[in-house]
Amino acid sequence: MRTSPTVFAVGVTIAVGVFFLGGCASFPPPKETIPNSRIYAYGYNDVWESVLATLSELNIQVKTMEKESGTIVAEDNTIVLRQYEPGRFDSAYCFCGSPKRYHFFKGLIGDYTISVTRETDVRISVSINASFRASQYSEERFTGWFPCLSKGIFEPMFLDRLDSQLATRRGPSRNFDWWKPRRGY
Repeated sequence: MRTSPTVFAVGVTIAVGVFFLGGCASFPPPKETIPNSRIYAYGYNDVWESVLATLSELNIQVKTMEKESGTIVAEDNTIVLRQYEPGRFDSAYCFCGSPKRYHFFKGLIGDYTISVTRETDVRISVSINASFRASQYSEERFTGWFPCLSKGIFEPMFLDRLDSQLATRRGPSRNFDWWKPRRGY
């Protein structure tokens, strides 16, 4: 059986189109490429208090904190889980994919480990590691946690909020030129 060149050309065009459009699918970035740390030129106490204020501003509950070691473990159970197509779930911060067969997701929790380390007296490093998990149910029975992949959105957003929190903590200006008279008195 012989096919016409037009049918062959249409078939090849469709195959090539599917191949190229499949490459446009959105996948989460590798964990190594997510910007999750910054260095600040503030005192350790200012940075520590700003991290806690940022967590409070985002309504994230602190589970444990040790100021001496610079570790804060926090949890957020207010993240909205949405279904973007039948059986596939994500949120603003992570991809959850599909639950096991005959299961469904009910809630999403974000776990954050924040490390505040003193490099020098005025050089403080803050790094945040975020992981997400969805609660998986079968009928009305909890069956376990399902790990979700970070989109790499929460970590830089948290650090940006920390930047703005630290900007409000900046002390008074050491530049006193503003009070000098300008009219020649």
